[in-house]
Amino acid sequence: MMKPLAVALRTIAGAVPGLVRDLAGLCGVGLVSYGAWLIYTPAGFITAGILLIVGALLISLGGRTAG
Repeated sequence: MMKPLAVALRTIAGAVPGLVRDLAGLCGVGLVSYGAWLIYTPAGFITAGILLIVGALLISLGGRTAG
């Protein structure tokens, strides 16, 4: 009975560092965009869009293997 629970907890614990990293990245994007928005409203939207596009490109390029 305890074995499935232990496996589930280990799986969740293994996923936590990745989730924290992703959450920190999203918070960073939000804070940079909000700061730009405080200076000039359209700049916040432009900054958010650029950061999200760069993030998507980095994720897509990061999955490739050499060779």
